[in-house]
Amino acid sequence: MREQEFLKDMEQWLKLQVTTNEMAVAESHRIWEEEKDEAAREAWIRYESRLDAYTFLLGKFLNFHDGKSFHDLPEGFLDKKFY
Repeated sequence: MREQEFLKDMEQWLKLQVTTNEMAVAESHRIWEEEKDEAAREAWIRYESRLDAYTFLLGKFLNFHDGKSFHDLPEGFLDKKFY
């Protein structure tokens, strides 16, 4: 019971982190494009790195819900390129 509650809370937290970091990536990228602010560029890179990590972990929950192994890569993972 405790484990299920923990997993549910963790998944919700990861979804919130993905949403938050998507907004932060977009906003810091916008500021970089408009103002060429170096701090915004660095923030953009940090938020994008976090977003990649949170998205990867969220993919592990998708595997769980699909009955796949923890070690299976999320669907389409190898087809994506991140720079």
